[in-house]
Amino acid sequence: MRANQGFLGPKLYAGDTPHPTLFPAYDNHNSNHAGEARARKGALYKGRPSPRRVGRQSTTTTAMADTEKNYSQHIEYTSKEGGISPQPAEITEYVEPPLEVQRKLLRKIDLRILPVMALLYLFSFLDRTNIGNAKIDGLVDELKLTNMQYNLCLTVFFFTYAAFEIPSNLCLKKWGAKRWIPFIMFWWGIVMTLMSLCQSYEGLLGARLALGLAEAGLFPGVTYYMTTWYKRSEIQFRVGVFFSAATIAGAFGGLLAYGIGKMAGLGGWEHGWRWIFAIEGIATVLLAIASYWMISDSPMKAKYLTPSEAQMLVDRVKYDGVAMATPMPEEFQWKYVVDGICDWKVIASLFIYWGSITPLYGIALFLPSIIKGLGYATTTAQLLTVPVYTAACVGCIIFAYYSDRLKHRSSFIIAGCGLSFLGYTIAFSTLNPNVRYFSMFLAAIGSYSGFPSVVAILTNNIGGKTKRATAIAIQIGVGGMGGTISSNIFRTQDAPHYKFGLAICMGLNCMGMLTAGLNYLALRIANKRKLERQARIENGEETYTNEELSAMCDRSPYFAYTL
Repeated sequence: MRANQGFLGPKLYAGDTPHPTLFPAYDNHNSNHAGEARARKGALYKGRPSPRRVGRQSTTTTAMADTEKNYSQHIEYTSKEGGISPQPAEITEYVEPPLEVQRKLLRKIDLRILPVMALLYLFSFLDRTNIGNAKIDGLVDELKLTNMQYNLCLTVFFFTYAAFEIPSNLCLKKWGAKRWIPFIMFWWGIVMTLMSLCQSYEGLLGARLALGLAEAGLFPGVTYYMTTWYKRSEIQFRVGVFFSAATIAGAFGGLLAYGIGKMAGLGGWEHGWRWIFAIEGIATVLLAIASYWMISDSPMKAKYLTPSEAQMLVDRVKYDGVAMATPMPEEFQWKYVVDGICDWKVIASLFIYWGSITPLYGIALFLPSIIKGLGYATTTAQLLTVPVYTAACVGCIIFAYYSDRLKHRSSFIIAGCGLSFLGYTIAFSTLNPNVRYFSMFLAAIGSYSGFPSVVAILTNNIGGKTKRATAIAIQIGVGGMGGTISSNIFRTQDAPHYKFGLAICMGLNCMGMLTAGLNYLALRIANKRKLERQARIENGEETYTNEELSAMCDRSPYFAYTL
């Protein structure tokens, strides 16, 4: 069997269009209906009964109709005793609704989900990085922090942040996003508010530990939450929109810090940094309370969806990435947690993540200090961060849009790391303030724009809800430990040029590009091996039951990896 090679690698079924090389029976049956083939996903497990559409007289486990839109769609499956049979069963096709119906439904949920999740992450990133603004607004001077003490306060955040990622995602899966996300957000808002009362290094250190614990669940939780609403080929753009809130947080944080800094002296607080923590913390608490009524646990519980729309969303995700009507496992089992921990793709993603997130946090935590080191006053430095983050936001959306459109991730990761590397290299090689400021644009655009692809490539290539929730938590939790590096490389003794920190970021960008390229090659090889397994199934050398195929998750020969 020969695979069609190209920019995206072997054309395996990847939750989009069946490829004739992989699904000859389906293609031969519909040889004159290429347009219909794009709207109907299906394939044949060789050595088993051929797929067919089940009539209304068959055993029905799912049926949905959207009468309000004059659209009727019935998705029906048969198997022995109404479930997944342990023996080879009669498998049927999953037939997708018309594309226009799907697009209209996606627009509907986008307007409900993306603004809310982006707003939540904006506050999350603002609260974890506003210490960079507070530093140049009197925090270090008032608490008499040494450079090592300040850096340690930055570092300890990531210890508890990493430790609580997996438990948090499992809690979210158990109790639902509607309760869990507002709960953790409320508590980190309280911590943020109380941080304004810190009187010593020890108090600030403890507050940062508590903040990392409370914030740990949001990013991996929202990423996992989105995978329960969107297909693999749709997730990058949504993650990009969601993550662009981090760049808005940087710009908004600079503006807020500029304005709030003018409140120095009010309420007996000599410096503005206390007001930065207090005002942003109270705002987070209020948003946490409101978010309870803004979040739906799942499509089936969303009051703004009709039953047929909810079922359509569930089935689109349930059968995404599988060639037949054998969905990924949804139930919780510890073996799927272990699979998520041990999967080679998760381990590879960590090195890519470290190569991307460390330079990104270098921008997020130290950009105000870097700009101030160019000779600008504190208030001017706060304002000059805004254009840098605005450019990064635009780049993030553009990268995400084209990554989803091409259904490709690796090249965008490499391009982002490369652009970041170029920016840091320019900053390292010159002392000209204007050129260095321009270099921060390149570094920020590259760091922020490529990062959503790092998250999306793992979520795209992990099957099964429990395994995916675990994998996402490991990637973001353990990968987030890269922030501990960022917290300690831009040292006070290196100011104003910070060449040590810049060199570390350059090296990690190179590691990100290298590991992303190796991961791409490994995924291509894995896809070719899946093709070979399909050929063996076609020849009758291998046979699998529905139950076995479902339990394989993304290791199924019919689950194609996104490159």
